[in-house]
Amino acid sequence: MISSPLFYNAELKKGLNLGDAVIIIDWMAGTAGGKRAEWIGSEKTIAWIWWKRPEEWAIVLASWKNTVLTLYELMEGEATVSQEFHKMDPEVMQKSLQVLVKQGKAQVFGSEDQQGVKFF
Repeated sequence: MISSPLFYNAELKKGLNLGDAVIIIDWMAGTAGGKRAEWIGSEKTIAWIWWKRPEEWAIVLASWKNTVLTLYELMEGEATVSQEFHKMDPEVMQKSLQVLVKQGKAQVFGSEDQQGVKFF
């Protein structure tokens, strides 16, 4: 039995076994499931479950056109407190920004711990 709240209801004391959860996440990761999940690694033991896919977050982030910010400012700064991406997981932010980079709508620059982003 999986203890994650995604697959286990503590009040009912019922949940899915690992095999059934893998089947559901496989479906969610496919086209039929809207690509709302993404496996991390080939072992299929850890997965991202997307409320918004990185492509959808990229659309939200693109509204910061003609702006240059550090990744810290983008995720933690006062200017973004009212934004739905404020306090976003850094890995999800990176995935979302890479969508914009591939589309030519942003550039990520700087060293790993001092990265910035410019939106076009």
